[in-house]
Amino acid sequence: MKNSANILTASRFLFAAGMVLADPFSAAFWACYLCGGASDLLDGPVARALHIQSEVGAKLDSAADLVFAAAIAVVVVRNVPLPTWLWACAGCVAALRVAGYGVGFAKYRSFSALHTYANKATGALIFAFPLLYALLGLTVSGVILCAAAFFSSVEELIITISLPTLNRDCKGIYMRSDKS
Repeated sequence: MKNSANILTASRFLFAAGMVLADPFSAAFWACYLCGGASDLLDGPVARALHIQSEVGAKLDSAADLVFAAAIAVVVVRNVPLPTWLWACAGCVAALRVAGYGVGFAKYRSFSALHTYANKATGALIFAFPLLYALLGLTVSGVILCAAAFFSSVEELIITISLPTLNRDCKGIYMRSDKS
């Protein structure tokens, strides 16, 4: 029971690998996709319910989120022709993320991914991207995802630059209690 939340989080690495290895958009892909998403939704509530939240768990969750999102990106890039504007947006967001993590590492000597509301919303949109693509098409789903990712990346960079100490649970730039 003590490690159940971390085991649930770690399963996301396996589901990410399964998505990349499965035939694109096959039953196996969707099973890994849905199970990985479920692990992301459940690991935090399980940790809180069992009173087993930890710094290691928070870092593991951020790493699992990053790997799972990267797996979705790999499947999409391999199988969906993306327009130049979407590549430009992805490059801009990636540069902002690298800058934020670089500033965080230099400042705090630790991986500094934050659990802001904007990051959580962007993660949900990345998870939902295959569904959004099927429902709304590439242009609309791409604009929605790019806007959210850009905003959350800029917000995280500003928070990382502004806060004197690392607070991974900072909820956002406008949350007064998290500014100090």
